[in-house]
Amino acid sequence: MKPAPFTYHRPHTVEAATSLLREHGDDAKILAGGQSLLPIMNMRLAEPAHLVDITAIGELRQHTETATGVRYGAATTHMHIEDGLVPDVTLGLLPHAAHGIGYRAIRNRGTIGGSLAHSDSSAEWPTVLSALDAVVHTASADGGRRIPVRELLRGFFTTALDPAELIVAVEVPRLPEGTRWGLYKMARKPGEFAESLAVALRHGDELQLWLGAARDVPIRLTGTENLIGDRAGGSPDLSVADLVETVGADTGADGHSRQLHAAAVHRALRATERQDSHV
Repeated sequence: MKPAPFTYHRPHTVEAATSLLREHGDDAKILAGGQSLLPIMNMRLAEPAHLVDITAIGELRQHTETATGVRYGAATTHMHIEDGLVPDVTLGLLPHAAHGIGYRAIRNRGTIGGSLAHSDSSAEWPTVLSALDAVVHTASADGGRRIPVRELLRGFFTTALDPAELIVAVEVPRLPEGTRWGLYKMARKPGEFAESLAVALRHGDELQLWLGAARDVPIRLTGTENLIGDRAGGSPDLSVADLVETVGADTGADGHSRQLHAAAVHRALRATERQDSHV
């Protein structure tokens, strides 16, 4: 299948891109990696009259590291993160997550900003970056905004972005030394979107649990965190069966889905107990 006819634009500056978005409004779509948008266009599920390709904007592939974290240009690819071509301030969590995204050809093209703008909670970046309390920086003809990822994601394929607004950077805070993390993805086979995606972060006695693919946005499992916190020493004695009811209450899932999410959370928790924090 082929997309409907469209006009192709390839601006070289953020200002030119935002000007095009303001001019064409809802008739325009941003093209970054194209790994989600182009298949949708080929299936005629989206028929933008104008395609604004931002890959020629050099500043969107730059990064800046500070004492508090790193700011990645929105067009930073999954491959850049996976291969360590940009700084990692998450003690290995970001490269590990990037490695699980699709296949190598997809990771070569797909971008961190594009994944967030697409807003699919079964993808890695929405859940991982929500857990890390990352922030996006945007630009438009009317100025820029700073939006926490947790507030950016409004629903399936729905964000807080205005039609004429462009994500220009993603700012990720530095994880404190000693933080232990676990990530576990349930999928039918490697490279596919998650059926459940659990992220666990431990720092001292503090625990955060986040889950993707359970609802239309990533969710924090506060009830499950409280259950684990009530157990002396954390989670070592907890089984999947111990987590099922509370994970179900946190997610609203039942039956097989509830069991699946509980298993993913359990494996992410177990990963935090291992020296290398990997699954």
